[in-house]
Amino acid sequence: MGRSAVRGSGWFCGAVRLVGRVALLLCCIGALADISSAEEIANRTTIVVFGDSQGAGLARGLQRILIEDQRFRVLNRTHAGAALVHAESEWFGAIQNFVTHEKADVAVAMFGANDRLDFKDESGTTLRFRTEEWRAAYAARIDQLLKAMTDAGLKVIWCGNPIARSDTYSTDMSYINDIYAAEAAKFGAQFMPLWNAVADRDGHYAAFGKDRDGVTQRMRADDGIHFTAPGYELIAGRVLELIPPPPTNMP
Repeated sequence: MGRSAVRGSGWFCGAVRLVGRVALLLCCIGALADISSAEEIANRTTIVVFGDSQGAGLARGLQRILIEDQRFRVLNRTHAGAALVHAESEWFGAIQNFVTHEKADVAVAMFGANDRLDFKDESGTTLRFRTEEWRAAYAARIDQLLKAMTDAGLKVIWCGNPIARSDTYSTDMSYINDIYAAEAAKFGAQFMPLWNAVADRDGHYAAFGKDRDGVTQRMRADDGIHFTAPGYELIAGRVLELIPPPPTNMP
C-alpha cells in the first residue's frame, strides 16, 4: 500500500512538471508573438489624408481596403467643406495642427471640388476665377500646404480631380488639376491623376465601371462629381500602388 502511494505520488509530480513545462512553452510562444506583433506595429506605414469631401471619401476607401492589413494605418484629417479659396483655417489649419502634434509617413491630399470661386487675397482684393492673379494666389496656397508637409518629412501624393458629368465643371477641374501638377513638381511631391479612373472607352464620364474585383457596378454618385464606396475603393487602390509596403523583419 505504501509503495503504491509512492508510485502514485511520483506520477502526479511528473504530470505537474509536464504541465508546468507546457505552460512555460506556451508563455514563450506568446511572448514571441507579442514581440513580432509589436515589431509589425512599429514598422507599419502611417498614411494621413487631407482634403475636402472627395478626400474624405478617399480616406474611407483606404481604411476599408486596408482594414485587415496591419502593415498600414490610415488617419482621416479631411473636412468636407474645405476649399483653398476659403479661410486658411479650412485648408491649412488641419495640416499645421497635424505636423505639429502627430506623425505619419505618407500624406495624401485631395482638394479642388469647392474651389471654382473668386476669393480675396491678403490685401482684400477680389481675385476672379481663372485670371492670372487668381492662379498665382491659388498656387501660393498650394505651395504653403506642400511646404508644411514636405518640411515634416512626409512623402506627398497629391490627387487630381476626376472627370465629372458636367462639361463645365470638368473643364474647371482640368484647369485646377494643371495647377496641382505644376506645384507638386516643385516640391518633389507625386501628382496622381484620377481623371479617367472611371470613364468609358473614349475617356468620357461614366457612372458605371469595374470595381477592384472586376465587377461592373455604379462607381459615381448621383451628383456626377463624387464616387460611390466602390469607386473610392478603386481610386484608393491606385493611390496605394504608389506607397511601398513597410519593410519585412528578417529572422
